[in-house]
Amino acid sequence: MAQSVRSKGMTQNQIDLVEHALRQVSNILESGWDTIPMDLHPFFVKYMCKDVWTGRSDPYTLREAALMVIRDAITRSGEFADDEPCVG
Repeated sequence: MAQSVRSKGMTQNQIDLVEHALRQVSNILESGWDTIPMDLHPFFVKYMCKDVWTGRSDPYTLREAALMVIRDAITRSGEFADDEPCVG
């Protein structure tokens, strides 16, 4: 499967991002905030709500953020947007 994804022009970082998002959505046991690499945290934080008491990202909204990351991958927006302008 990774080969077909790479042929679509996704970077390794984008592949890792989708993989971790899918783990959150599918509730894989070993998933959670602590299992996501630090370099991928900002992409999830972008969509997570803030905890009212601490001002930090609310871990209860991680699953919803993962759904938004997957949406970005499907629609080729956000982190997955093509940098080249469309001609046509």
